[in-house]
Amino acid sequence: MPSSPLSHPPSTGAENRRIDSWKGIAAFFGRDERTAKRWEKERGLPVHRLPGEGGGVFAWSQELLEWLNSSAPGNEKADPAPAQVPQMDAAVPAHALLVEPVESVAASSTARTRGARKRRATLTWTMAAALLMVGAIVIGISVRSSRPSGSATINVAAAPHHVHDHQAEQFYLKGRYYWSRRTAESLAQAIDAFTQAVVHDSNYAQAYAGLAECYDLMPEYTSMPMSEAFTRAIAAGSKAIALDDSLGEAHRALGFALFYGEWKVPAALTEYQRAPALDPRDEEAHHWYSTSLMALGRMQEARDEIDKAQQLNPASRAILCDQALIHFFTGDQTAAMDRLREIEHSEPDFVSAPRYLAYAAFSQKDYRTFIEQTRRLADLSANAQLLAVAGAAEEGLARDGEHGMLESMRVVQKRYFDSGQSSGFELARTCALLGRNQDAVRALKGAIAAHHYAVLETAADPTFNNLAGDAAFQELIRLITERVYRA
Repeated sequence: MPSSPLSHPPSTGAENRRIDSWKGIAAFFGRDERTAKRWEKERGLPVHRLPGEGGGVFAWSQELLEWLNSSAPGNEKADPAPAQVPQMDAAVPAHALLVEPVESVAASSTARTRGARKRRATLTWTMAAALLMVGAIVIGISVRSSRPSGSATINVAAAPHHVHDHQAEQFYLKGRYYWSRRTAESLAQAIDAFTQAVVHDSNYAQAYAGLAECYDLMPEYTSMPMSEAFTRAIAAGSKAIALDDSLGEAHRALGFALFYGEWKVPAALTEYQRAPALDPRDEEAHHWYSTSLMALGRMQEARDEIDKAQQLNPASRAILCDQALIHFFTGDQTAAMDRLREIEHSEPDFVSAPRYLAYAAFSQKDYRTFIEQTRRLADLSANAQLLAVAGAAEEGLARDGEHGMLESMRVVQKRYFDSGQSSGFELARTCALLGRNQDAVRALKGAIAAHHYAVLETAADPTFNNLAGDAAFQELIRLITERVYRA
Protein backbone atom coordinates (compact mmCIF):
# COMPACT_ATOMS: atom_id res chain seq x y z
CA MET A 1 0.00 0.00 0.00
CA PRO A 2 1.51 3.39 -0.95
CA SER A 3 2.40 5.80 1.82
CA SER A 4 -0.08 8.56 2.60
CA PRO A 5 0.88 12.02 1.34
CA LEU A 6 -0.78 13.36 4.49
CA SER A 7 1.82 11.83 6.79
CA HIS A 8 4.78 11.73 4.41
CA PRO A 9 5.32 14.91 2.36
CA PRO A 10 7.32 14.63 -0.85
CA SER A 11 11.03 14.31 -0.18
CA THR A 12 12.88 17.38 -1.43
CA GLY A 13 15.66 19.69 -0.43
CA ALA A 14 13.54 22.74 -1.17
CA GLU A 15 10.99 24.33 1.16
CA ASN A 16 7.82 22.26 1.17
CA ARG A 17 4.66 23.52 2.83
CA ARG A 18 1.31 21.86 3.25
CA ILE A 19 -1.47 24.03 1.85
CA ASP A 20 -4.96 23.30 3.14
CA SER A 21 -8.28 23.95 1.36
CA TRP A 22 -9.15 24.95 -2.19
CA LYS A 23 -8.88 28.56 -1.12
CA GLY A 24 -5.29 28.13 0.03
CA ILE A 25 -4.33 26.20 -3.11
CA ALA A 26 -5.88 28.85 -5.33
CA ALA A 27 -4.13 31.62 -3.35
CA PHE A 28 -0.80 29.87 -3.95
CA PHE A 29 -1.24 30.62 -7.66
CA GLY A 30 -2.97 33.96 -7.21
CA ARG A 31 -6.17 32.58 -8.76
CA ASP A 32 -9.72 31.79 -7.63
CA GLU A 33 -10.99 28.43 -6.37
CA ARG A 34 -12.90 27.69 -9.58
CA THR A 35 -9.69 27.91 -11.60
CA ALA A 36 -7.81 25.63 -9.19
CA LYS A 37 -10.57 23.01 -9.37
CA ARG A 38 -10.60 23.22 -13.15
CA TRP A 39 -6.85 22.69 -13.25
CA GLU A 40 -7.19 19.57 -11.13
CA LYS A 41 -9.82 18.17 -13.46
CA GLU A 42 -8.29 19.24 -16.78
CA ARG A 43 -4.55 19.47 -16.10
CA GLY A 44 -3.91 17.02 -13.28
CA LEU A 45 -3.14 19.56 -10.55
CA PRO A 46 -1.78 17.43 -7.64
CA VAL A 47 -4.46 17.80 -4.97
CA HIS A 48 -4.91 15.30 -2.13
CA ARG A 49 -8.13 14.54 -0.27
CA LEU A 50 -8.47 13.88 3.42
CA PRO A 51 -10.17 10.59 4.46
CA GLY A 52 -13.88 10.49 5.02
CA GLU A 53 -16.83 12.18 3.41
CA GLY A 54 -16.36 15.92 3.20
CA GLY A 55 -12.82 15.55 4.55
CA GLY A 56 -11.42 18.48 2.58
CA VAL A 57 -8.38 18.83 0.34
CA PHE A 58 -4.74 19.80 0.69
CA ALA A 59 -1.61 20.05 -1.45
CA TRP A 60 2.17 20.18 -1.02
CA SER A 61 3.83 23.35 -2.31
CA GLN A 62 6.72 21.45 -3.90
CA GLU A 63 4.32 19.23 -5.84
CA LEU A 64 2.51 22.32 -7.10
CA LEU A 65 5.78 23.85 -8.29
CA GLU A 66 6.82 20.58 -9.93
CA TRP A 67 3.43 20.47 -11.64
CA LEU A 68 4.17 23.87 -13.19
CA ASN A 69 7.32 22.43 -14.74
CA SER A 70 5.93 19.01 -15.55
CA SER A 71 4.75 17.33 -18.72
CA ALA A 72 2.00 15.41 -16.94
CA PRO A 73 -1.14 14.43 -18.88
CA GLY A 74 -3.19 17.47 -19.69
CA ASN A 75 -0.36 19.83 -18.88
CA GLU A 76 2.00 21.05 -21.57
CA LYS A 77 5.67 21.01 -20.69
CA ALA A 78 6.48 24.27 -18.96
CA ASP A 79 9.33 26.56 -19.90
CA PRO A 80 12.55 26.74 -17.85
CA ALA A 81 12.37 27.96 -14.26
CA PRO A 82 12.58 31.72 -13.68
CA ALA A 83 16.13 31.45 -12.36
CA GLN A 84 17.21 30.42 -15.87
CA VAL A 85 15.99 33.62 -17.52
CA PRO A 86 19.05 35.20 -19.18
CA GLN A 87 20.44 38.56 -18.25
CA MET A 88 20.03 41.60 -20.46
CA ASP A 89 23.02 42.60 -22.56
CA ALA A 90 25.11 45.09 -20.61
CA ALA A 91 24.94 47.53 -23.53
CA VAL A 92 21.24 48.13 -22.85
CA PRO A 93 20.98 51.04 -20.37
CA ALA A 94 19.19 50.18 -17.13
CA HIS A 95 16.75 53.07 -17.37
CA ALA A 96 15.61 52.15 -20.88
CA LEU A 97 13.89 48.89 -20.03
CA LEU A 98 11.32 48.36 -17.34
CA VAL A 99 11.41 44.60 -17.37
CA GLU A 100 15.14 43.84 -17.40
CA PRO A 101 16.34 41.29 -14.80
CA VAL A 102 17.28 42.95 -11.53
CA GLU A 103 21.00 43.12 -10.90
CA SER A 104 20.81 45.75 -8.15
CA VAL A 105 19.48 43.07 -5.82
CA ALA A 106 23.02 41.72 -5.41
CA ALA A 107 23.99 43.95 -2.52
CA SER A 108 21.21 42.61 -0.30
CA SER A 109 20.78 39.02 -1.47
CA THR A 110 22.59 35.87 -0.40
CA ALA A 111 25.54 34.15 -2.03
CA ARG A 112 23.07 31.63 -3.38
CA THR A 113 21.33 34.39 -5.30
CA ARG A 114 24.60 35.64 -6.72
CA GLY A 115 25.51 32.12 -7.77
CA ALA A 116 22.21 31.73 -9.58
CA ARG A 117 22.80 34.92 -11.53
CA LYS A 118 26.28 33.80 -12.51
CA ARG A 119 24.78 30.69 -14.08
CA ARG A 120 22.57 32.70 -16.44
CA ALA A 121 23.33 32.24 -20.11
CA THR A 122 24.14 35.03 -22.57
CA LEU A 123 21.02 36.67 -23.94
CA THR A 124 20.32 35.83 -27.56
CA TRP A 125 19.55 38.58 -30.07
CA THR A 126 16.04 37.21 -30.43
CA MET A 127 15.32 37.53 -26.72
CA ALA A 128 17.01 40.92 -26.59
CA ALA A 129 14.77 42.19 -29.35
CA ALA A 130 11.69 40.82 -27.59
CA LEU A 131 12.62 42.43 -24.28
CA LEU A 132 13.40 45.74 -25.94
CA MET A 133 9.99 45.61 -27.57
CA VAL A 134 8.35 45.02 -24.19
CA GLY A 135 10.34 47.84 -22.63
CA ALA A 136 9.40 50.18 -25.43
CA ILE A 137 5.72 49.42 -24.91
CA VAL A 138 5.92 50.24 -21.20
CA ILE A 139 8.24 53.20 -21.41
CA GLY A 140 6.08 54.56 -24.21
CA ILE A 141 3.27 55.04 -21.74
CA SER A 142 5.44 57.50 -19.80
CA VAL A 143 7.73 56.91 -16.89
CA ARG A 144 8.17 60.62 -16.40
CA SER A 145 4.87 61.21 -14.68
CA SER A 146 2.42 59.11 -12.68
CA ARG A 147 -1.08 58.27 -13.82
CA PRO A 148 -3.52 60.29 -11.71
CA SER A 149 -6.68 58.45 -10.86
CA GLY A 150 -9.35 58.97 -13.45
CA SER A 151 -7.00 60.37 -16.08
CA ALA A 152 -7.28 59.22 -19.67
CA THR A 153 -3.82 60.07 -20.94
CA ILE A 154 -2.84 56.52 -21.89
CA ASN A 155 -3.90 55.68 -25.40
CA VAL A 156 -3.75 51.88 -25.35
CA ALA A 157 -6.65 49.63 -26.26
CA ALA A 158 -8.00 47.70 -23.28
CA ALA A 159 -8.25 43.93 -23.49
CA PRO A 160 -10.31 42.68 -20.52
CA HIS A 161 -11.28 39.50 -22.37
CA HIS A 162 -7.81 38.69 -23.63
CA VAL A 163 -7.07 34.96 -23.85
CA HIS A 164 -3.68 34.28 -22.31
CA ASP A 165 -0.94 32.32 -24.02
CA HIS A 166 -0.49 29.04 -22.11
CA GLN A 167 3.26 29.37 -21.69
CA ALA A 168 2.81 32.98 -20.56
CA GLU A 169 0.31 31.79 -17.97
CA GLN A 170 2.79 29.25 -16.58
CA PHE A 171 5.41 31.98 -16.14
CA TYR A 172 2.80 34.25 -14.56
CA LEU A 173 1.92 31.58 -11.99
CA LYS A 174 5.57 31.06 -11.14
CA GLY A 175 5.94 34.80 -10.71
CA ARG A 176 3.02 34.94 -8.29
CA TYR A 177 4.51 32.20 -6.14
CA TYR A 178 7.95 33.81 -5.95
CA TRP A 179 6.44 37.26 -5.34
CA SER A 180 4.48 35.92 -2.38
CA ARG A 181 7.70 34.75 -0.67
CA ARG A 182 8.99 38.34 -0.39
CA THR A 183 12.72 37.82 -0.22
CA ALA A 184 15.44 39.49 -2.29
CA GLU A 185 16.05 36.28 -4.19
CA SER A 186 12.40 35.41 -4.75
CA LEU A 187 11.54 38.91 -6.00
CA ALA A 188 14.33 38.68 -8.58
CA GLN A 189 12.91 35.30 -9.66
CA ALA A 190 9.41 36.76 -9.81
CA ILE A 191 10.54 39.62 -12.05
CA ASP A 192 12.23 37.15 -14.36
CA ALA A 193 9.07 35.03 -14.53
CA PHE A 194 6.72 37.99 -15.14
CA THR A 195 9.12 39.29 -17.78
CA GLN A 196 9.00 35.95 -19.58
CA ALA A 197 5.20 36.04 -19.41
CA VAL A 198 5.15 39.45 -21.10
CA VAL A 199 7.64 38.30 -23.72
CA HIS A 200 5.32 35.39 -24.58
CA ASP A 201 2.19 37.57 -24.44
CA SER A 202 2.66 41.34 -24.69
CA ASN A 203 -1.01 42.01 -23.84
CA TYR A 204 -0.96 40.07 -20.55
CA ALA A 205 -2.27 42.69 -18.14
CA GLN A 206 -1.86 40.52 -15.03
CA ALA A 207 1.83 39.97 -15.80
CA TYR A 208 2.39 43.73 -16.00
CA ALA A 209 0.56 44.09 -12.68
CA GLY A 210 2.85 41.42 -11.24
CA LEU A 211 5.89 43.37 -12.40
CA ALA A 212 4.51 46.51 -10.78
CA GLU A 213 3.99 44.70 -7.48
CA CYS A 214 7.54 43.32 -7.58
CA TYR A 215 9.01 46.77 -8.06
CA ASP A 216 6.76 48.10 -5.28
CA LEU A 217 8.51 45.75 -2.84
CA MET A 218 12.07 46.19 -4.11
CA PRO A 219 13.05 49.11 -1.83
CA GLU A 220 11.95 47.16 1.25
CA TYR A 221 13.55 43.80 0.46
CA THR A 222 16.49 44.68 -1.80
CA SER A 223 18.97 47.48 -2.44
CA MET A 224 17.18 48.84 -5.51
CA PRO A 225 16.87 52.65 -5.20
CA MET A 226 13.37 53.90 -4.48
CA SER A 227 13.37 56.29 -7.42
CA GLU A 228 14.14 53.47 -9.84
CA ALA A 229 11.78 50.93 -8.29
CA PHE A 230 8.71 53.13 -8.01
CA THR A 231 9.20 54.66 -11.47
CA ARG A 232 9.11 51.16 -12.92
CA ALA A 233 6.15 50.19 -10.75
CA ILE A 234 4.13 53.17 -11.96
CA ALA A 235 4.94 52.41 -15.59
CA ALA A 236 4.04 48.71 -15.30
CA GLY A 237 0.91 49.37 -13.24
CA SER A 238 -0.28 51.99 -15.72
CA LYS A 239 0.32 49.58 -18.59
CA ALA A 240 -1.73 46.88 -16.83
CA ILE A 241 -4.62 49.30 -16.27
CA ALA A 242 -4.46 50.45 -19.87
CA LEU A 243 -4.86 46.83 -20.97
CA ASP A 244 -7.55 45.98 -18.40
CA ASP A 245 -9.02 48.69 -16.19
CA SER A 246 -11.02 46.08 -14.26
CA LEU A 247 -7.86 44.45 -12.86
CA GLY A 248 -7.81 45.09 -9.12
CA GLU A 249 -4.18 44.08 -8.60
CA ALA A 250 -3.08 46.71 -11.11
CA HIS A 251 -4.90 49.44 -9.19
CA ARG A 252 -3.48 48.36 -5.84
CA ALA A 253 0.05 48.19 -7.32
CA LEU A 254 -0.28 51.66 -8.82
CA GLY A 255 -1.72 53.00 -5.56
CA PHE A 256 1.27 51.67 -3.62
CA ALA A 257 3.77 53.28 -6.01
CA LEU A 258 1.92 56.61 -6.07
CA PHE A 259 1.77 56.65 -2.27
CA TYR A 260 5.35 55.73 -1.39
CA GLY A 261 7.10 56.71 -4.60
CA GLU A 262 5.35 59.93 -5.64
CA TRP A 263 3.79 60.97 -2.29
CA LYS A 264 0.51 61.58 -4.11
CA VAL A 265 -1.81 60.56 -1.30
CA PRO A 266 -5.25 61.46 -2.74
CA ALA A 267 -4.52 59.71 -6.06
CA ALA A 268 -3.03 56.70 -4.26
CA LEU A 269 -6.00 56.31 -1.90
CA THR A 270 -8.35 56.44 -4.86
CA GLU A 271 -6.46 53.59 -6.54
CA TYR A 272 -6.41 51.61 -3.29
CA GLN A 273 -10.18 51.96 -2.93
CA ARG A 274 -10.74 51.00 -6.55
CA ALA A 275 -9.08 47.60 -6.06
CA PRO A 276 -11.44 46.11 -3.39
CA ALA A 277 -14.39 47.70 -5.18
CA LEU A 278 -13.47 45.52 -8.17
CA ASP A 279 -12.80 42.46 -6.02
CA PRO A 280 -13.89 42.60 -2.35
CA ARG A 281 -11.98 39.36 -1.67
CA ASP A 282 -8.64 40.78 -2.80
CA GLU A 283 -6.68 40.40 0.44
CA GLU A 284 -3.64 42.25 -0.89
CA ALA A 285 -5.75 45.31 -1.70
CA HIS A 286 -6.92 45.49 1.92
CA HIS A 287 -3.36 44.75 3.10
CA TRP A 288 -1.62 47.53 1.21
CA TYR A 289 -4.39 50.01 1.89
CA SER A 290 -4.01 49.29 5.61
CA THR A 291 -0.28 49.97 5.68
CA SER A 292 -0.73 53.30 3.94
CA LEU A 293 -3.47 54.25 6.39
CA MET A 294 -1.06 53.34 9.20
CA ALA A 295 1.57 55.67 7.72
CA LEU A 296 -1.02 58.46 7.78
CA GLY A 297 -1.81 57.78 11.43
CA ARG A 298 -5.34 56.53 10.68
CA MET A 299 -4.84 53.55 12.98
CA GLN A 300 -8.38 52.28 13.50
CA GLU A 301 -9.07 52.28 9.77
CA ALA A 302 -5.73 50.55 9.23
CA ARG A 303 -6.68 47.90 11.77
CA ASP A 304 -10.05 47.28 10.12
CA GLU A 305 -8.40 46.83 6.72
CA ILE A 306 -5.57 44.56 7.90
CA ASP A 307 -8.03 42.36 9.79
CA LYS A 308 -10.05 41.96 6.57
CA ALA A 309 -6.87 40.97 4.76
CA GLN A 310 -6.00 38.39 7.41
CA GLN A 311 -9.48 36.86 7.25
CA LEU A 312 -9.17 36.52 3.47
CA ASN A 313 -5.68 35.01 3.59
CA PRO A 314 -4.70 33.72 7.05
CA ALA A 315 -1.58 32.03 5.65
CA SER A 316 0.21 35.16 4.36
CA ARG A 317 3.24 35.89 6.51
CA ALA A 318 3.42 39.43 5.15
CA ILE A 319 -0.16 40.14 6.19
CA LEU A 320 0.34 38.52 9.61
CA CYS A 321 3.44 40.62 10.30
CA ASP A 322 1.80 43.88 9.30
CA GLN A 323 -1.31 42.95 11.27
CA ALA A 324 0.83 42.39 14.37
CA LEU A 325 2.52 45.77 13.91
CA ILE A 326 -0.79 47.60 13.50
CA HIS A 327 -2.24 45.80 16.52
CA PHE A 328 0.87 46.84 18.47
CA PHE A 329 0.19 50.48 17.61
CA THR A 330 -3.48 50.15 18.57
CA GLY A 331 -2.85 48.77 22.04
CA ASP A 332 -2.43 44.98 21.79
CA GLN A 333 1.29 45.08 22.43
CA THR A 334 1.82 41.77 24.24
CA ALA A 335 -0.24 39.74 21.75
CA ALA A 336 1.44 41.51 18.83
CA MET A 337 4.94 40.74 20.11
CA ASP A 338 3.98 37.09 20.68
CA ARG A 339 2.66 36.86 17.10
CA LEU A 340 5.84 38.36 15.66
CA ARG A 341 7.99 35.91 17.63
CA GLU A 342 5.89 33.01 16.34
CA ILE A 343 6.36 34.19 12.76
CA GLU A 344 10.09 34.68 13.29
CA HIS A 345 10.38 31.12 14.61
CA SER A 346 8.35 29.55 11.79
CA GLU A 347 9.62 31.82 8.98
CA PRO A 348 13.31 32.43 9.83
CA ASP A 349 14.12 33.88 6.39
CA PHE A 350 11.49 36.64 6.53
CA VAL A 351 12.85 40.11 7.32
CA SER A 352 9.61 41.76 8.47
CA ALA A 353 9.41 39.90 11.79
CA PRO A 354 12.83 41.00 13.16
CA ARG A 355 12.34 44.50 11.69
CA TYR A 356 9.05 44.96 13.57
CA LEU A 357 10.31 43.23 16.71
CA ALA A 358 13.27 45.63 16.79
CA TYR A 359 10.97 48.63 16.42
CA ALA A 360 8.52 47.37 19.06
CA ALA A 361 11.26 46.47 21.53
CA PHE A 362 12.86 49.89 21.12
CA SER A 363 9.55 51.63 21.82
CA GLN A 364 9.20 49.54 25.00
CA LYS A 365 12.79 50.37 26.03
CA ASP A 366 13.70 46.70 25.80
CA TYR A 367 17.07 47.58 24.33
CA ARG A 368 18.62 44.12 24.58
CA THR A 369 15.90 42.72 22.34
CA PHE A 370 16.18 45.76 20.07
CA ILE A 371 19.90 45.11 19.54
CA GLU A 372 19.40 41.36 19.08
CA GLN A 373 16.66 41.83 16.49
CA THR A 374 18.56 44.59 14.68
CA ARG A 375 21.51 42.22 14.32
CA ARG A 376 19.20 39.51 13.01
CA LEU A 377 17.69 41.92 10.49
CA ALA A 378 21.15 43.03 9.41
CA ASP A 379 22.20 39.43 8.81
CA LEU A 380 19.06 38.60 6.82
CA SER A 381 19.30 41.70 4.65
CA ALA A 382 23.11 41.80 4.41
CA ASN A 383 22.99 45.39 5.69
CA ALA A 384 26.37 46.56 6.97
CA GLN A 385 24.92 49.86 8.20
CA LEU A 386 22.38 48.12 10.46
CA LEU A 387 25.11 45.85 11.80
CA ALA A 388 27.26 48.86 12.64
CA VAL A 389 24.34 50.57 14.39
CA ALA A 390 23.60 47.42 16.42
CA GLY A 391 27.24 47.14 17.48
CA ALA A 392 27.38 50.80 18.50
CA ALA A 393 24.10 50.47 20.41
CA GLU A 394 25.41 47.49 22.38
CA GLU A 395 28.68 49.23 23.24
CA GLY A 396 26.92 52.46 24.26
CA LEU A 397 24.31 50.67 26.35
CA ALA A 398 26.99 48.83 28.30
CA ARG A 399 28.97 52.03 28.85
CA ASP A 400 26.30 54.58 29.73
CA GLY A 401 22.80 53.10 29.57
CA GLU A 402 20.09 54.49 27.30
CA HIS A 403 21.77 57.84 26.66
CA GLY A 404 25.05 56.15 25.80
CA MET A 405 23.28 53.80 23.41
CA LEU A 406 21.51 56.64 21.58
CA GLU A 407 24.65 58.75 21.37
CA SER A 408 26.70 55.83 19.98
CA MET A 409 23.97 55.15 17.42
CA ARG A 410 23.89 58.82 16.45
CA VAL A 411 27.62 58.87 15.72
CA VAL A 412 27.35 55.88 13.37
CA GLN A 413 24.17 57.11 11.69
CA LYS A 414 25.68 60.56 11.14
CA ARG A 415 28.74 59.01 9.52
CA TYR A 416 26.56 57.17 7.01
CA PHE A 417 24.41 60.27 6.47
CA ASP A 418 27.40 62.55 5.86
CA SER A 419 28.82 60.07 3.34
CA GLY A 420 25.53 59.98 1.41
CA GLN A 421 24.79 56.34 2.31
CA SER A 422 21.72 57.11 4.43
CA SER A 423 18.65 59.26 3.88
CA GLY A 424 18.93 60.69 7.38
CA PHE A 425 15.52 59.60 8.66
CA GLU A 426 16.82 57.22 11.34
CA LEU A 427 19.41 59.81 12.34
CA ALA A 428 16.57 62.34 12.73
CA ARG A 429 14.71 59.96 15.05
CA THR A 430 17.79 59.35 17.21
CA CYS A 431 18.57 63.07 17.43
CA ALA A 432 14.98 63.79 18.43
CA LEU A 433 15.20 61.30 21.29
CA LEU A 434 18.47 62.89 22.43
CA GLY A 435 16.90 66.37 22.43
CA ARG A 436 19.16 67.55 19.61
CA ASN A 437 16.35 69.35 17.86
CA GLN A 438 18.40 71.28 15.29
CA ASP A 439 20.25 68.14 14.27
CA ALA A 440 16.96 66.25 14.02
CA VAL A 441 15.45 68.90 11.75
CA ARG A 442 18.60 68.99 9.60
CA ALA A 443 18.57 65.20 9.16
CA LEU A 444 14.84 65.19 8.46
CA LYS A 445 15.39 67.76 5.71
CA GLY A 446 17.89 65.35 4.22
CA ALA A 447 15.34 62.54 4.31
CA ILE A 448 12.81 64.77 2.56
CA ALA A 449 15.37 65.68 -0.09
CA ALA A 450 16.13 61.98 -0.54
CA HIS A 451 12.39 61.35 -0.95
CA HIS A 452 12.51 58.57 1.64
CA TYR A 453 9.04 57.12 2.11
CA ALA A 454 9.40 56.94 5.92
CA VAL A 455 8.99 60.73 5.89
CA LEU A 456 5.29 60.15 5.29
CA GLU A 457 5.03 58.76 8.83
CA THR A 458 6.72 61.72 10.54
CA ALA A 459 3.58 63.43 11.85
CA ALA A 460 2.29 60.16 13.34
CA ASP A 461 5.65 58.97 14.71
CA PRO A 462 5.78 59.38 18.53
CA THR A 463 9.58 59.52 18.32
CA PHE A 464 9.25 63.17 17.28
CA ASN A 465 6.92 64.17 20.15
CA ASN A 466 9.75 66.12 21.78
CA LEU A 467 9.83 68.40 18.74
CA ALA A 468 6.13 69.31 18.93
CA GLY A 469 6.89 72.86 20.02
CA ASP A 470 9.82 73.39 17.65
CA ALA A 471 8.95 75.98 15.00
CA ALA A 472 11.36 74.55 12.39
CA PHE A 473 9.95 71.05 12.88
CA GLN A 474 6.37 72.28 12.59
CA GLU A 475 7.27 74.05 9.35
CA LEU A 476 8.61 70.76 7.98
CA ILE A 477 5.39 68.99 8.97
CA ARG A 478 3.41 71.70 7.18
CA LEU A 479 5.50 71.29 4.03
CA ILE A 480 5.21 67.49 4.11
CA THR A 481 1.43 67.65 4.60
CA GLU A 482 1.06 70.21 1.82
CA ARG A 483 3.17 68.06 -0.47
CA VAL A 484 1.45 64.72 0.09
CA TYR A 485 -2.11 66.01 -0.06
CA ARG A 486 -1.71 68.08 -3.19
CA ALA A 487 -4.05 67.14 -6.01
